[in-house]
Amino acid sequence: MQRILTRREKLILYITAGVIVFALTYNYLIAPFAQKNAALNKRIILAGGKLNTYRRLLAQKDYLREKYNKLYSSFKASGREEDTLVGALSQLEGLAKEAGIYIVDIRPQVSAGINPQEEVIISLKAEGAIEGYLKFIYSIEHSALLLKIKKIQLSVKPNSQALEGSFSVSFLSAGSG
Repeated sequence: MQRILTRREKLILYITAGVIVFALTYNYLIAPFAQKNAALNKRIILAGGKLNTYRRLLAQKDYLREKYNKLYSSFKASGREEDTLVGALSQLEGLAKEAGIYIVDIRPQVSAGINPQEEVIISLKAEGAIEGYLKFIYSIEHSALLLKIKKIQLSVKPNSQALEGSFSVSFLSAGSG
């Protein structure tokens, strides 16, 4: 007893089979290519932005080199490295190295002031043992550059005996005038 499908049933069967074939084709063939294409387009846009930045820097190469040479020569001519921010940063790095502290991040925060002597805050993040921190703090407070700790925060590093430290160190700098 075979039953022959009516014209309406055949039409519904063909439409349903077509929808299923289209869905499978789209999900397994078209969508992955579209996603990969979108990811590649994103990478192209990011690379284009970097390229524009590098192109702009290359266009300013001579200007930047001239400014650097002028700054470097004035720094060398002053002969007072201890009075500069660079001297303070290098001294902090040296003190940390002597104390056995590993500096993770160090950033100066210069406040633009009118007076020739301005206070510079240096944010410092480090890792190390408690003994190293004690030696580091003592060295900062007794530094020849008159460094002063404004804020200190120590916390235990997860799954380790090391401590994470966050410091704010002030430094009185002779301004450029």
